[in-house]
This record gives sequence, structure tokens and C-alpha cells, in this order.
Amino acid sequence: MSRMPVLTPDEMDDDQRRVYDHAMATNGRAGRGPSIGYAYAPGLWENNNAASDYFDDCSLTLAQCRIAALVTVRHWNAEYPWQAQARGALAAGVDSAAIEAINNRETPNFSDAGDAAVHAVAVELIKTGTLDAAGFKSAEEKLGYRRLADTVGVVSHFCKTAMMANVAGAEAPADAPSTLA
Repeated sequence: MSRMPVLTPDEMDDDQRRVYDHAMATNGRAGRGPSIGYAYAPGLWENNNAASDYFDDCSLTLAQCRIAALVTVRHWNAEYPWQAQARGALAAGVDSAAIEAINNRETPNFSDAGDAAVHAVAVELIKTGTLDAAGFKSAEEKLGYRRLADTVGVVSHFCKTAMMANVAGAEAPADAPSTLA
């Protein structure tokens, strides 16, 4: 059971209900996971959903977005986002060995140099909050500025998502493809 009460549509004010209705019509993300907490702050919920939509079609591949998200939610030990991103990563073509390596805080053997670069950026950002000179030069060369900026965006977005899920007490479904190690 979540730590924050799940608001029903009847308990929501007009702004909450507007965001809820939009979420249900577009992505179905309401009433579970971090949306339990976001429902109490409809402007934040709306902005979070817009960011999620952006990352579904940004300069990174879906696999790269999921790799950066997995590194981030693993750092915060956020079970619900972990399982959601593991499911999304599998669907995006990330192999289960790479997912489990991230789960074990190891560096996966990526066949794609872009995937490896996104992983390296996400790990360094999570550990230090920035990129040192060598990390920046490598990211600049391998990703370019746009994909680097989108990687930073994914990491920061999933920091917020992981924290909200943890604070709300979002529970992962029993059929999760991966659980935190």
C-alpha cells in the first residue's frame, strides 16, 4: 500500500482532475507509481508528463533514454520506476544482461557506442552532479551537444520521478521483469 493516499477522481479539485483526465486519455499514467504523489501538485504532474512525452521522441533513442533512466532510478533505489524502466528498456531493445548489470551497479557491455556513452554520462552525473573534463570531452565527441543535453534531462527527470515514487511509497507490480538487487 502506498504511503500517500491515492486520490480518486471524485476527490480531485478542477486542476487535478484536468491533469488526471489528460493523463488517462494520453498515457494512462495515473493512480499508481509516482503519479500518486504528483496528483497532489497538478502543475508539477502536468510538467512531469510533458517531460516524459518529450523524452519519448528526443534526440536519444528509446533504448538510450531507458539506459539513463535505469542508472538514475537504480541510484535512488526506486523500485516502481525501476520495474517500469526495465520493462520499457526490454521493449526498446536493451538486453536483459545490460539491465541486470545496471541493477548490480556494473558497466554493461554495450555493442552500441552511443548507448555506452549515455551510460557513462548518466553514471558520472549521478555520482558527481557534473562531468569532469575527460567525461565532457568524451560525451561531446560521442554524443554531441544535443544528445548530451537530452541525457542530462533524462537523468534529472528520473531523479524527480524516483524521489516522488519513493516518497509516495509506490509499489511495483508483482510481475515486474526485474527487481532491485
